[in-house]
Amino acid sequence: MSNTLIIALIVFSVVWFIIILRCIRKETISIRYSLVWFLMALTLLFVGVLPGVMEWIADGFGFETISNFVIGISITLLMIITLALTKIVTTQKNQIKILTQEVSMLKKNKNN
Repeated sequence: MSNTLIIALIVFSVVWFIIILRCIRKETISIRYSLVWFLMALTLLFVGVLPGVMEWIADGFGFETISNFVIGISITLLMIITLALTKIVTTQKNQIKILTQEVSMLKKNKNN
C-alpha cells in the first residue's frame, strides 16, 4: 500500500471521528446511531495503521491491490449502514402509524 493511501486513510478516519463527535455534541445524531459510523472510521483507521495485516487479508480474499480491498470494505460498511437505517425507518414508520391510530381513537372518544 502506498504511503499516500496510508496517510489519506488515517487523516480521513481522524476527521470522520471529529465530525461524528461534533454531531453528537450538537445533538444532531444520537450516540446509538453514531456507533455504526464510529465502526466505519475505526475500520479505516485500522486499515491505515496496519497495512501489512490488511494486505495479507486482501491477498486471502483474492484482491490484487489493497486499494480495491479498501473500497470493498467501504462499500460493505455502507451497505450495513443502509440496512441498519432502513430497519430504523421501518420501525419508526410502524410507530407513527400506531400513534396516528391511537390519536384518532382518542379524538373520536373525546367527541362522543
